[in-house]
Amino acid sequence: MFTLVQLRCFVTLAEELNFRRAARRLNMSQPPLSRHIQALEHEIGAELVARNRRSVELTAAGASFARLSQRILDQAIDAYRQTRQIASGDAGEITISFTALSSYAFVPSLVALLRKHYPSIALTLREMTTPQQLAALASRQVDICLLRPPVALPNIRTTRVLRERLLAAVPAKHPLAKRRQINIREFDGSVLVTYPPVEGPYFHGMVTGLFQAAGVYPSAIQYITQTHAILGCVAVGVGLAVVPESAKGCAPAGAVLRPLIGAEGVHVDLVMASPVETTNPASASVLALVEKHLGSRGRATAAA
Repeated sequence: MFTLVQLRCFVTLAEELNFRRAARRLNMSQPPLSRHIQALEHEIGAELVARNRRSVELTAAGASFARLSQRILDQAIDAYRQTRQIASGDAGEITISFTALSSYAFVPSLVALLRKHYPSIALTLREMTTPQQLAALASRQVDICLLRPPVALPNIRTTRVLRERLLAAVPAKHPLAKRRQINIREFDGSVLVTYPPVEGPYFHGMVTGLFQAAGVYPSAIQYITQTHAILGCVAVGVGLAVVPESAKGCAPAGAVLRPLIGAEGVHVDLVMASPVETTNPASASVLALVEKHLGSRGRATAAA
């Protein structure tokens, strides 16, 4: 079978149609160039170059083979470059899962960051609840997760990428909507629309803890999984809700969000989780890039 060296020699000769000039371009003498061309013709079983003392011309087979040889060389160079990029983490593929609400607060800036610094990394995004993400991370179906803490999985590292406050969400026609701030005690005796304990354990525990600490007892509770659906229920007057500040991005016209008095010391965290060890260089590059641009928002920890 012919070699890439032979193809390169032949393509150069086809461009120059002169052994002396072709040899100079290839940084070799004419005899080894001639041997490469002869070996190539022998391997193919066809005359590629018509030679005489005055000129060098390509045969019909040679002209066709020169075009095909250039394609092969171009593909070989592309394969070389792409392989090096993938091995270094400058190219490749990664799958990132995220919570629905983070698509308003963090995912857009993450995608913009990746497109700027790693345009050759193909990104697959998958929206999931936190429990679904934990299952996908445990089975290595995703490379990186954007979810709510805690992440109780072995050999997983986490970095906080976003911290936000809690807000009260009330119907636009509710008397509380006229206030600049809403005290958590105003929720006492009202219908609460909030996150379920199984599908949304992080927010459920946070809201429940706040109400218990404040001595607030709703008259009824409606459990809704997604924040945008909770706000939709608030907008049509089903009840009141406590949501993260990033919910402003998906609040419908009928829902009003106000600072929540009584929850000043409570913050909502979004963490980036990934395996401590990964065989995907692109994933490692993305992790390093995000951590570099976190500033004071993030702090990396690892679960043994």
